[in-house]
Amino acid sequence: MSFVRISTKGGRQYRQLVESYWDRKDQRSRTRILRHLGPVTPRFPRADPTLLPASLPLEPPHFGLLATRIMTGTLTLAHIVQAVHDMGEEMPPDNLAAVGIRFDLDVKKTPRLALLLWPAPPSSRPRPARPAESPGRSKGSESPPPSSPSRVRCR
Repeated sequence: MSFVRISTKGGRQYRQLVESYWDRKDQRSRTRILRHLGPVTPRFPRADPTLLPASLPLEPPHFGLLATRIMTGTLTLAHIVQAVHDMGEEMPPDNLAAVGIRFDLDVKKTPRLALLLWPAPPSSRPRPARPAESPGRSKGSESPPPSSPSRVRCR
């Protein structure tokens, strides 16, 4: 019988696929680890690799323009945004990681054309915080170190 269990090591919890079986030699039940399934709550969550790109149907003029730009290496984000805007669709222009064109060769009369948009994955690790600066100082103005206090005699 196999099941998923949660084990703790070093203060962190991990999931494991385990199998329980009867050991005839020792006359007792044993547990064997079949596969490690990863942490219960990951420290740095990753993007889901099963996410598919957004697919927008293309018309032949837009397909020709984008295919030409891809093949010549002059495709920019502005071209993609303009083509999508001309198709009547809206998209966020700031988080694209990749773009592609799908051309189905199986259809003989009118091939299906689609623009594939892969969003940028989230950052895998958080960035360190910038060091704080004192509010009264700027980077360019460094004041000289204070001199030792002079002695004043009082009579």
